[in-house]
Amino acid sequence: MQDQRPIEAELSSVAPARRWAREKFEAAGLEPDTRDLLVLLVSEVVTNAVAHAAPPLLLRIDVTPEVTRVEVKDRARKMPILKDPDPTETGGRGIRFVNDLSTRWGTEPARGVDGLKTVWFEVSHQTDGDGTPEG
Repeated sequence: MQDQRPIEAELSSVAPARRWAREKFEAAGLEPDTRDLLVLLVSEVVTNAVAHAAPPLLLRIDVTPEVTRVEVKDRARKMPILKDPDPTETGGRGIRFVNDLSTRWGTEPARGVDGLKTVWFEVSHQTDGDGTPEG
């Protein structure tokens, strides 16, 4: 299952993006724990994008039996930074969550016709005997 949607570059866009992603993960048959993890990580990368990116923004989801990949594309040139914020700092934890909770993540610099940078993460999931996602 693959799908994508544009995102407005404003914080009010995070909740609708999160709901859309949850619906896609449910439709793909992912287990509730996996869906919850994915929705948390979607929220983090979308929040980071709308706070720091340059429009247009695009959220893309690709669910296979082995892995779910989420990408956020934008026109900003600055890459996200993995930080270790002090407990008293109010921000800087989003990419840390993505790093610690996803199977793997990364960035791809802007290139090609669309000129969009990509921040992506993947969460691996097991499959049952018939190859459908278990979660």
